[in-house]
Amino acid sequence: MRRLDGILTSRLVRLLSFRPDVDGRLIVLAAVAVYVGIAWLVRFLWGVDARPWLGVPPGPSLFFDTRNITAALECRRLGYDPLVENPCDPWARAMFYPRVWLLLRWLGLDQSDTLALGLLIGLLSLAAVCLLTGRISAGEGIVVAIAVCSPAVMLALERANMDVVLFSVLVAAVLLWRRGTELSRTLSPFLVLVAATGKLYPVFGLPAYALLRHRRAALAAAACGLVFLIYVAVTLDDVRTVATTATQGQYYSYGARILIGQLYHLAAGQDWQGASMAAQAIAAIPLLLLVLVLWAWFRRRLGPGAGERPQAPTAELLAFCLGALLYVGTFAVFRNYDYRLVYLLLTLPQLMEWVRQGGAGDPRRSMAGLGLVAVVLGLWIGAWSEPLGLGDELVSWAVAGLLVALSAVSVPRLTTLLTPMRSGPG
Repeated sequence: MRRLDGILTSRLVRLLSFRPDVDGRLIVLAAVAVYVGIAWLVRFLWGVDARPWLGVPPGPSLFFDTRNITAALECRRLGYDPLVENPCDPWARAMFYPRVWLLLRWLGLDQSDTLALGLLIGLLSLAAVCLLTGRISAGEGIVVAIAVCSPAVMLALERANMDVVLFSVLVAAVLLWRRGTELSRTLSPFLVLVAATGKLYPVFGLPAYALLRHRRAALAAAACGLVFLIYVAVTLDDVRTVATTATQGQYYSYGARILIGQLYHLAAGQDWQGASMAAQAIAAIPLLLLVLVLWAWFRRRLGPGAGERPQAPTAELLAFCLGALLYVGTFAVFRNYDYRLVYLLLTLPQLMEWVRQGGAGDPRRSMAGLGLVAVVLGLWIGAWSEPLGLGDELVSWAVAGLLVALSAVSVPRLTTLLTPMRSGPG
């Protein structure tokens, strides 16, 4: 097993170090262009929708989720409450996003802008990926291109789901941190708060700032958490309405509840009939136990020693913490469609750095290699969830476990956290 792990790590190092003279971001953009070009060409020449072949279940229309908002903007102008009744939507779907998105109506947007808005969302997300990674080698570009062209990410882009927008907002928070000034790092958590108003779960990322040894950023994150609680209290009725409106599925999805429910079905011969919140709570118990066991074991065996210098609070580390916390948080609390896996892209720069720069025999290097493979596999395997009989959920659990383990060995000791690091480039 150790030999197999060594072979995997060495080959990943070789791949990630391939052609450092070539900007790998060009490979990412070229891969996306080829992907879109093939899908368009197949439809143009033969009238065949290639999206199912590529692992992306097609929606009734392109940018299906963005249309839900643009239709809601029209209905709001007509006096409807789109969260309750949205007849302007061609499929009569109530708006399944928080009410804050209705502020876009002041821009004069309507359904005729759906195509342009969807294209803009996609372009901004690709720009966000390129800014997040910075200049990378050709080998790293290949890895990122495989991740970006995965069914999960392409599902998010095909739907133009607002998760893609919020991903770009979180990347902006990372870029603000990268500036390295006291002000920029203090303001960074407020962008996470902005994302949390668009969909609640980005709030899972706020604890990341408590791990980066920057006192003002940690205090700002705490203040953002308080503001978020006030926001939820004020909009609680809307939160309940959206929670009942938003659809949840078994396939093309991830979440602790899915595998637990499948095991219950195999054991009891019937599906879980309890309330959704109760089922989710029951599913979260084994995940909580897994998190505690993994954290304690890896922290004790591989965590930083008393005299070890902690890792600098770089933008890559912040992005990793944000991505890991969002994944584990949504995995525990919700049943999520795979387009929400777009946040795993945040973990890629740090994972690749740990693999590429880790010393020989460094256990974190090996775990980062396994984590990198698991993240990319997790982005792809959901497309085969139905033929696999939900066996893809085993990969989801593996991703959660590896992200927890990597966080456990990377977070500085408590005594170090209480001694803030001076601001500097990062």
